[in-house]
Amino acid sequence: MVKNFIVKARAGKMEIQVRLYGLLGKDVAGHDPLEGMRVEMPDGSTIKDLMTHLSIPRKKVGIISVDGGLVKDTKTLQDGNFVRLYRPIFGG
Repeated sequence: MVKNFIVKARAGKMEIQVRLYGLLGKDVAGHDPLEGMRVEMPDGSTIKDLMTHLSIPRKKVGIISVDGGLVKDTKTLQDGNFVRLYRPIFGG
């Protein structure tokens, strides 16, 4: 269960909660596998901008969720969003 948080972003900035699944979070400083992390981004940032900020290559992300809904990497983020990034799923 992820704890709720109060967002107090600075002007021109937004704060979002990010949770990385699988091996995505192992090389991201400050990411807790159970709680995720808070990230401050400039207003108008997209998921693609977030992945660049976190140094996560797009090809390593299969599923993107914002506030529980599936989205594309071009989705513009808003202050207080909860972003989940998952590795691609393979199998058969």
